[in-house]
Order: sequence, then structure tokens, then C-alpha cells
Amino acid sequence: MRLLNVFAALSGVTALVMLVLAAHALQPGPEDLERIQLGAFLQLGAAAAGLAIANRSGRLNLIAGAMILAGAALFAGTLYTLAVTHSRAIIMLAPVGGITLILGWITLVFAKPSA
Repeated sequence: MRLLNVFAALSGVTALVMLVLAAHALQPGPEDLERIQLGAFLQLGAAAAGLAIANRSGRLNLIAGAMILAGAALFAGTLYTLAVTHSRAIIMLAPVGGITLILGWITLVFAKPSA
């Protein structure tokens, strides 16, 4: 679960860096700012969940945490890329990330909480 903790922390850092860049360096338009904020919101929520799940034991918890973090990274990364580069080259990764994120939360329903 140590690796889950590391990736959750990196997810939080990435989201915060994107918010700081949007506020100070990137000067995005309103639509791009909304994309960055949505990506960061999802990624910070996933980071918090990942940190909480990292303190649980069991394979299903690990799978759920990994899916939540990976799904949020794909979804948010796609939004960040679109906002910064205006390239739609990887736009189809957003639904993959969103579905992975949702499935991760559903998987967590079936995982045992720590004793």
C-alpha cells in the first residue's frame, strides 16, 4: 500500500501545481480555467481517497485505490492537456479515465474496511 500512498501524494501535488500555474503563469481563458479547476477538483478528491485507502489492507482496497487514482489522472490529465495546448489529440482518454474512476469507487463498495 506504500505505492498507493506515493501516487496519492503525487496526485495531490499535480493538482495543486496546476491550480497555481493557472492562477499565476498560464493566464488561461475562462473555459480553460474551468477545465483546469475541474481536473484539479477530481484529482484532489482522488488523492484524498487514495491516502485513506492506503491505510486499509486487502487486495480489493489496493485495486480500488489504484483505479481511482489512475482514472482521475487520465481524466484530469486530458483536461489539463486540452486547457494548456488546445490539442484534442488525447481527448478520448477522458471517458476512459472517467469510467475507470467510477469503477474504482464501485470496487471500493465491495472492499473490506480495516479492522
